[in-house]
Amino acid sequence: MSDVELFAKLAPKRLTSLGEDFKSWRKEIYEDEKRNSLKKAGKLKAEPVETSYERFDEEI
Repeated sequence: MSDVELFAKLAPKRLTSLGEDFKSWRKEIYEDEKRNSLKKAGKLKAEPVETSYERFDEEI
């Protein structure tokens, strides 16, 4: 067990309280609802859909 190697740099995150978590969650929900209402009203431009192409190997 003493031969442990770390392959990535660790970046500890600050612990948040339930109140802070709830405030950030509520803010995200509010922004989503606002964006959805603008989209339904036609006042928001449509976001471009990203297109990705994947090539599959052809089997004979």
